[in-house]
Amino acid sequence: MNVATKVAIATLSSVLLFGSSVNLVEAKSNKEAQEEAVKKAAEAAKSVPAEAKKAIENEENRLKELVKGSGDTYVMYYKYKQLNNGLKTSVYGLRLNYSSYKDYLKKASILKAPILQQPPNLPSGYKFSKAFIESPYQGKFFDDLIAEGVKSGKDFYTKKYDWKEAGKIELEYTDGKDELIINQYMADKEFAKLKGTEYAVMPDGKKYAFQYGTGKYYYGISTKSNMSKEKMFEILKAAMKK
Repeated sequence: MNVATKVAIATLSSVLLFGSSVNLVEAKSNKEAQEEAVKKAAEAAKSVPAEAKKAIENEENRLKELVKGSGDTYVMYYKYKQLNNGLKTSVYGLRLNYSSYKDYLKKASILKAPILQQPPNLPSGYKFSKAFIESPYQGKFFDDLIAEGVKSGKDFYTKKYDWKEAGKIELEYTDGKDELIINQYMADKEFAKLKGTEYAVMPDGKKYAFQYGTGKYYYGISTKSNMSKEKMFEILKAAMKK
């Protein structure tokens, strides 16, 4: 996972948890802290041996080509995490994109645990637009990979990741004007503690509704339309496959 993704998650997390203008300020502070960390990591990267930098760059390029159109996922451990924006691992082939619900369902239906399903109670005019499924980016596989990488003593260590559960799923629908987005997230330790529901309206008018306390996953829906809070939760509930 690149640092931009981590920043996005940190920013969105503040919105998900609280949904207030105060926390938008906090989210901005988190982003600035992340950006500062990136700068420090870039400075620290200057101390890495040139031959190690070249070997890692070659491996990164190899993995980028390897995952193109294959549907495969690889995770790379970095001995010198300063070459990876301060992160110990990076995922290649993280996201699978779909332009039809049929293609999405073909992949999603073979995954373990719940998956998002197309809600039968969508408002009139809304049609499927696109979807994606992301692999998890934390957990036992990553812990084991890091341990193996450290033990190897190598500058980098790569393994194929045959993930069977989704880290995140997103379904998008549109009526030509508005985008209705439904998400399923794998809950980390903090989000796993949350219970009940959350509703927020952002300064730009976008509405968010979230359902927590459902086990390994939590769920969200967003729209800029004049859809009511109650209707948003009804659609979200219908999309949560048991």
